[in-house]
Amino acid sequence: MAFVSMGPMLKRAQAGGYGIAAFNMIDYNSARSIVEGAAGMNAPIIVQVSVKTIRHWGFKPIATWVRMMAEDADIPVALHLDHCTDEEVIKRCIDAGWTSVMFDGSSLPFAENRDRSEAIYRLTESAGVGLEAEIGAIGGVEDDKFVAEDSAILADYGECLEFVKNMPNLAVFAPAIGTAHGVYKGQPKIAYALLEKITAAVSIPIALHGGTGLSQDQFDRCIAAGCAKVNISTMHKIRFIEGFVGVRQEKPKLEEPLPFIIGQYDAMKKDVCDMITAFGSQGKAAHAAGTAG
Repeated sequence: MAFVSMGPMLKRAQAGGYGIAAFNMIDYNSARSIVEGAAGMNAPIIVQVSVKTIRHWGFKPIATWVRMMAEDADIPVALHLDHCTDEEVIKRCIDAGWTSVMFDGSSLPFAENRDRSEAIYRLTESAGVGLEAEIGAIGGVEDDKFVAEDSAILADYGECLEFVKNMPNLAVFAPAIGTAHGVYKGQPKIAYALLEKITAAVSIPIALHGGTGLSQDQFDRCIAAGCAKVNISTMHKIRFIEGFVGVRQEKPKLEEPLPFIIGQYDAMKKDVCDMITAFGSQGKAAHAAGTAG
């Protein structure tokens, strides 16, 4: 199965009523925990990378790490560029071997976001790479972008239809529905009716951003309404830190680095497995790859 574009497997997930976890990797150890955790659950997986993570490690090293891991795993693995506003970064990711990218023009006026998204869509279609695009303002912090939760703007239904009409093969669509990046300060107010209205009219899988902190019932309702891609970033970063700190607290005099790295790996991998279970994608690798009998 190996390295795949996420569009086809998200369509199968949406039709099958489950969500595919999209975890933001931090480093090689983090990427291992994501791919190997999913492989142990026989689940499809999306490894996402933020722009700042790419700038730290480099385009080719990240693509090489994830492709190598995917080739050793009997599950479909997609490598996705998360929230990017820079078209040059998108082009470099495509050249380096990313299987999908996201252009986030949500802070732009609607017409400009639509036009730029369509231009990048034409680029990704010619390259055989999936595209994610977003409208509305999803609250919270993502990379260097900050939107106060009380300033978040729900996607407009009419604009959603207009936005995607010239991008029929969009891999995934991310309309703002009331979720937020980071740790929620209060109870998220998800616009389920808007989500259901969009998915009834648009035959494109929907991305659920701001997955950290949602309840099982919220995940279930969003996935049932058409969210096939579920993003987890903040929780994975917290586990990365907790895994290290936990070893230090347990063994304060330890000077060997490997136990700390293993502690991080184990904490992140457990998180991956827990979320795969929550999203209903355990055992769905063959179905997502289109090879199920």
